[in-house]
Amino acid sequence: MSVFLTHHTQSLLQTSLPPSVLSADANAYTARQDQLHGLLIELDKPLKRDALLDVLRTLTNVATEAQFQHSGDETLAWAALNRSTVAVYLQVMEVLLSQAARADEEAEWWRLVEQKGGGTAWYLLQTFPSRLKELSNQMLRTIRSHNRPISLSIFTPSSFDQLFPSIIFNKICKDSFFPHLQHPYNIFRTNPIELARQECRAKRLKLEKLRDQRAERLGVLSNLRAMVYDTLANNGLPDEVKERIATIVGLLEWSLTDDESALEDTQTKSVSLSDKRAQLQNLPGPEAIRRILPQLQDLLSTRIQINGVQHDFAFVSLQRPSRLTQLWPKLVFLPPLAYLAFKVIFNSRAQLYATLADAKATAIGFWHGWVLEPIRGIIETVRTGSDTAVVISKEGLKSDLDSLERMATALAKEKLKFTPAQLEELSAQVRQGDLTSVLKIYENDIKSPISSALTGSLIRTLLIQVQKVKVDVDLAASGIDKLLRSQELTFAFVGVAPSITILYVFGNWLKTVWTGSSGRGRFGGRQRRERVWIAIRRIERLLNALHAEPTPSVEAIVQQSTGRDESLPPSLTTGLLLLSINHLRSYGVAHLPPRSQLQMGFLEDVDDLEDAESRLSKAERLVIVQRMWRSWGRVLGWDRDVVGLR
Repeated sequence: MSVFLTHHTQSLLQTSLPPSVLSADANAYTARQDQLHGLLIELDKPLKRDALLDVLRTLTNVATEAQFQHSGDETLAWAALNRSTVAVYLQVMEVLLSQAARADEEAEWWRLVEQKGGGTAWYLLQTFPSRLKELSNQMLRTIRSHNRPISLSIFTPSSFDQLFPSIIFNKICKDSFFPHLQHPYNIFRTNPIELARQECRAKRLKLEKLRDQRAERLGVLSNLRAMVYDTLANNGLPDEVKERIATIVGLLEWSLTDDESALEDTQTKSVSLSDKRAQLQNLPGPEAIRRILPQLQDLLSTRIQINGVQHDFAFVSLQRPSRLTQLWPKLVFLPPLAYLAFKVIFNSRAQLYATLADAKATAIGFWHGWVLEPIRGIIETVRTGSDTAVVISKEGLKSDLDSLERMATALAKEKLKFTPAQLEELSAQVRQGDLTSVLKIYENDIKSPISSALTGSLIRTLLIQVQKVKVDVDLAASGIDKLLRSQELTFAFVGVAPSITILYVFGNWLKTVWTGSSGRGRFGGRQRRERVWIAIRRIERLLNALHAEPTPSVEAIVQQSTGRDESLPPSLTTGLLLLSINHLRSYGVAHLPPRSQLQMGFLEDVDDLEDAESRLSKAERLVIVQRMWRSWGRVLGWDRDVVGLR
């Protein structure tokens, strides 16, 4: 079940069982009652069509075999029947909503093609091969109808004029190239782009009519909500429950009918529903259950499938062209155009081939050197950790420090006559970087540098200081080494980030070419945000146009059965509102950041606007629409991007 219907019918799914069922002791159930109780548990959650059909078959078998000898048998059977009726009601609503949404989406695609001059010309080019194929087929059928063999002589001017007079050839061309046009155009004297635009308009109008038919039925079923709730809760006397179920089942059958005359003859439908209610009321409880269950099975197993086949038959010729049809001009014309562009840019073929070879080598080098190798480096870093040295090893630093220590202690022992205790203290000072004793010797030697250089220890003190500088450099390198080790994984990700960004941009470009979407990709892309803008605008127009009207017969039946005093809104308006709100909810769930304040706030506004419990007035819902314009207009680009401003 769709996200919208799950939310829209949540209160129905959460409706508790009747008190008589809840108060019963499950331990005292008979085998039949235990089976019925198990079916109730199954029906307490949303079921797919096949699973629901299995439950209905099991319930039918139980009801057929049972004599309802115990007092609780009939109560449990009615509770299971009520929940089965509601489950079938939700399945039919799901079918109608899906059909209306598909028709609305396709109608919107044709509207965009129709409005854009370049889009209409591009559509004409995309579909030209299929139109040419249809023309060839019709010409072949005409030739065969004249019992003429297919040969080249047929296409001589005299033979061609004999087989295809101008009027017939014009009709064949019109039927082949623009079969949806109703007026007898001479396609050789009319702008083909204008004819293609009229074809787009004709398909859009048919799709909008199909959408409105499904939306009207969806609205009728939505207006049944109060009746469905009472049926599920088993509120009222037995005759009232029978009347409600008969009305629901009758309207479900009506909503799946594709006969337009039957749909328009609401007076006949009113009489038919009244007859069904009367027949069911005259039957005892067990017989009424046995009468209704086959009708529910027929709805699920037969009527929904027949309705789907009929809808697809009407819908398939109105769909947008296939993805391959939309892409073939790019696939056919872009490679030679690119080749010609290269030939213009590069003078010789050898230079062109060299450039292509360089481009291939660059792509391979980029893939191996900047994508695969950095990723392997990241995996190796995670696997081995920080075992490998980056700048300097610990052993190298230790050997340099030990050498400095030995040089300093040897000089101090020889020149300053240090005792072992003093030498130990000097070793500790050297490890801390303190060479005060050595520097004192150096200060004395520098007073007479020449004699100290020849006979003294000046050179030794200088070499000790050189070793000290080397140790300091090693210590600095060791610090850098620790820093690099601590950030090794960070540097690895930084190294692969540019190549991943390039691949991401290139992948988005390929996705745009394949899906045909355009515009900025934020929040689903410009086209999706434009469709949301159209949906919220349609909701405001529908609410503004909502006013008291004479209630049609089908809606009068719903009003009478639900016991509501106030007039119900027109079914078409209700259905179109549900369709637009379904689009808003689907967009918010799929294209806004998940679990973000943005998504939560948007879906909260959609919840308020949906008003599944019918608590809000028209004026209050219009206030919610204004809040959505104010809150989301700038965030989703409704004020500039979507309407074509920059």
